[in-house]
Amino acid sequence: MIKVRLFLFVLTGLLVFSSCSKEEETRFKPSQAPHEFKLSKTSIKAGYTAGYENLYFYADLAITWTATSSADWLTVSPSSGTGGASLRVAWEENPLAADREATVTISEGQKELTVYVKQGQKPAELVSTRAITGNGIKGERDSVEFVFDRPLGALNVWSNSEFYGIDEQTEKVDDEGLRWRVPLKISKQGMDVQLVVAYKSASDWVEHKKGVSVPFYQKKYVITQENEWITYMTLSLDKQSFWIGIDNWDTEKRRLVQVSLDDMKEIKSVKMPYAVTHLCMNPYNGLLYVMGNEEYFCVVDPEKGSIVKKVQIEPSPYAHPQYPENCAAEVAFTNDGFGVLRLISPSSTGMEWRFIDSADDDKITLSNYDWAEHQFEHLYVNYDGSRIYASMYPNLYSPMEWVNRQHKKPVEVDVHPSFQSNKPTAGGNLMDLVMSPFANKAFICTAPGSECVLTLEPLSYSEVLEEEARDSKCAWDWNVPERDYVYQVCSLDGCLELYDMTDGRGIFGTHHRFIGNEEAKNCYFLPAADALIVSCIDGVWVLDAAAMKAKKL
Repeated sequence: MIKVRLFLFVLTGLLVFSSCSKEEETRFKPSQAPHEFKLSKTSIKAGYTAGYENLYFYADLAITWTATSSADWLTVSPSSGTGGASLRVAWEENPLAADREATVTISEGQKELTVYVKQGQKPAELVSTRAITGNGIKGERDSVEFVFDRPLGALNVWSNSEFYGIDEQTEKVDDEGLRWRVPLKISKQGMDVQLVVAYKSASDWVEHKKGVSVPFYQKKYVITQENEWITYMTLSLDKQSFWIGIDNWDTEKRRLVQVSLDDMKEIKSVKMPYAVTHLCMNPYNGLLYVMGNEEYFCVVDPEKGSIVKKVQIEPSPYAHPQYPENCAAEVAFTNDGFGVLRLISPSSTGMEWRFIDSADDDKITLSNYDWAEHQFEHLYVNYDGSRIYASMYPNLYSPMEWVNRQHKKPVEVDVHPSFQSNKPTAGGNLMDLVMSPFANKAFICTAPGSECVLTLEPLSYSEVLEEEARDSKCAWDWNVPERDYVYQVCSLDGCLELYDMTDGRGIFGTHHRFIGNEEAKNCYFLPAADALIVSCIDGVWVLDAAAMKAKKL
């Protein structure tokens, strides 16, 4: 019985082994069906930026294939192989203003598989923005111009700022839709206009957003240190830089700074023992005289960037016994080094002026003229540096007087009779006076509001204008000798005006706003740049004077 069972067991095992061998033989026998030859996907939708996508190519081991692209901007790797493989389809950024298509083809003999690649177009790009200063005299507002690299279908611009706003919907400047213009509700100079731009390309109408900052000035220098402010500014003799006095709550940090007009970067910094109240570049020796309402003043060498002299002011024999102080308030020099030093008494309304001679080591002498009668209020040097003119205190625009080395006794120019007018705004307190760079002329502006050009020799006047003049600073245009062009920055109502005083009319007008405090400290014209430079308590701005003149009536 045992033998029989053993025989059956062996027989069963042989039958099972025989069955498995036949199954494996059938399983690994090459298929008689067509070769496997397919892709995981046959189309790709790509964005405009450069990128890639992986897909899988299925094929039998016996298949040898090649892969090619129909366009230079589209590549496939590997480019050939045997059997299945992972393929990398890569594309470059689309620089065109239209969608583009290409294909990747996998070939085996007469058989081909195709991958269709469609790449979207690059959206319209904002190429540039430009501030356009309108002419308020002609009813034009400031605006911002946008330039795109391809046509737009729509443009929307808005701002949440409280200082300015969008006046109306944007408008095309050209037929193609490349240039657009956005008027502003409030025309302003000397600030960055922050805007949000939303635009759609004319081809795909996909919206894109971008924030932009548009400066309504050419250059700026802004105080960045906390608790600092500008007290005064003057140009260097070569007009390539400017000097500013910077005060600080910390009296140890008071300084005098030179700033380049090329890049508005600080060049030199000089620590000052007092707060700067007035600066004067001496044309005779090239030194900078720094007043600070102290009983002495400092002389700074601009080349060295350091104080080279402190000049003490001796007590005055005319001083009030209770108010003996005499502090340096202002100084002016002619080309030969002769100067006038104006003094004040901080404890009273007393004032005095003396002579100072840079040709004699800045020797200070008494004028020996009754300064109570000849009350010099502010000092001005004429066009050729031959005379020092002074307005009289109080600032009623009545006489002017001048002195120089040859005529130390004040010579009066009695301008009062001719300046009278039946216009209620004519006359009043002197706001600013600037001398012409071409002749013995002076532009004067008084409050409450009148402007004229005074020709000193022979005595004559332009037509009186009735513009707001309170808190004004002015500058004469050096580049238009045939016309009396004068700029006026009025802090009271935020106006910047350009006058052609030869005809007694306004050429250009807009509003200006500067960071923080709006009060203009100084105003100068830059001939080489054809620009206007304005300082206030928080910074210094360079504005485009050429654009203002281009908008004349």
